[in-house]
Amino acid sequence: MATSYGQAVSDQTYMGAEATALAGAIVSQQGSSESIFHNPAGLAGLDAIQFSAGGGNLYGFNWLPAYHLSGVLPLPGMGTMGIAVQQFETKHGDKVLSSEQTFSIAQGFNLQQDKNSHLAMGFTANFIQWNLGKSAGVSGDGSDGFELGSLNSFTIDLGIRASLREKYQFGAFIKNINSGAIGKGMSRQVLPKRINVGITYEPIPNLTTSIVAERLLGREDLQIKGAMRYRLNPFLDLYSGAQSNPSRLGFGFKLSIGELDGLTFTYGLLTHPVLPLMQQVSIGFKL
Repeated sequence: MATSYGQAVSDQTYMGAEATALAGAIVSQQGSSESIFHNPAGLAGLDAIQFSAGGGNLYGFNWLPAYHLSGVLPLPGMGTMGIAVQQFETKHGDKVLSSEQTFSIAQGFNLQQDKNSHLAMGFTANFIQWNLGKSAGVSGDGSDGFELGSLNSFTIDLGIRASLREKYQFGAFIKNINSGAIGKGMSRQVLPKRINVGITYEPIPNLTTSIVAERLLGREDLQIKGAMRYRLNPFLDLYSGAQSNPSRLGFGFKLSIGELDGLTFTYGLLTHPVLPLMQQVSIGFKL
């Protein structure tokens, strides 16, 4: 019997509260520890140790929790290294039907940098484990079902980021460039492959606007995303975003505490035309 796994391992384009509030229009934005998920080239511009942790319920369902933890470390002469862990689950009551863990190692480094321009590249290596719960069994609740085991996979993401006078920024990101897959034989399925290309423009100090095109490779439909970030004062950043296909709106904010944004709290929400709205929170720390 051949089992079709489909594309069960998640491709979460809104990982982190900031990406949620910006409706995923983040590929060309300034880097942070969460750039590991969205464009590892953004790590190259970081000059301090950073950590971030957060989570929320996907699409507003309490049976679809998602969590993440990330950290970055600048290495003199070698760019910036990052590590991250993602956890997704599907639950029914107190039983976990399936869970996904992804451990990521990322590196971002400068290819060229001078007074006016900047070009960086980065990659993320993802080690993925998909654990399945028990089958329904005769009782239907999994108590007498069979163990379905687990599957492993490995993927590589690649990103580039360029800027001109820090006023114009360009970013591109390719997910699963090595065509990593799960399953074997007839049940083998290539995991989602995605490309994001975006431009960010800073018309005035403290205000950035972005537009991003996103496409799942192998499909013809295209998502267009736009976002705006405004620093109201040294302690508060406001976010908003929108996307097409389907139409979604994002809102959020970031609170900064301490010098140089040492401690941050970020909240983001994202609407959906059919499903409940999605909310995520993240806490960041910079040394």
